[in-house]
Amino acid sequence: MLEFFDVLFLILIVSTGAILGNEFSIGFLIHPALSGAEGERFLPAIQVFARLFGKIMPFWMAGTSLFHLVLLVVTWSWPSISTVALLLATLLWIIVIIFSVVGPVPINNRVKAWDIRNLPADWRAQRQRWDQLNAIRVVMIVAAFVALVESYRTLG
Repeated sequence: MLEFFDVLFLILIVSTGAILGNEFSIGFLIHPALSGAEGERFLPAIQVFARLFGKIMPFWMAGTSLFHLVLLVVTWSWPSISTVALLLATLLWIIVIIFSVVGPVPINNRVKAWDIRNLPADWRAQRQRWDQLNAIRVVMIVAAFVALVESYRTLG
């Protein structure tokens, strides 16, 4: 039978893994597919994603961060490998959020507001910069996810 801490960890692992899958698929599958030679033609679709995830991700990422913090508090057992791994995952998650707010989010907000008939001269460069920043974010989320899973694995 699953214990209370197991359930908390599994909820957090699923949420973190889903965000990782989302960011990976957007950055490495959807954006490259929509940004080919005729990328301008697909900007309306990219704007749909930007609007959708611009509404969802702040709550999802903040909730996941808060859940990391709550789980860290309720499972705190210093010095424990599980606690150290969860502390690392939590710190990485906070860094992911700060990085997102400073890097990809402002670009995403500009993309949402673009007039397709009057794009900025550097629109392709901005899209490429978002993709680069998102790739960095995905790597950080992978590290946070691995630390989280390791924390759960060593719990007990």
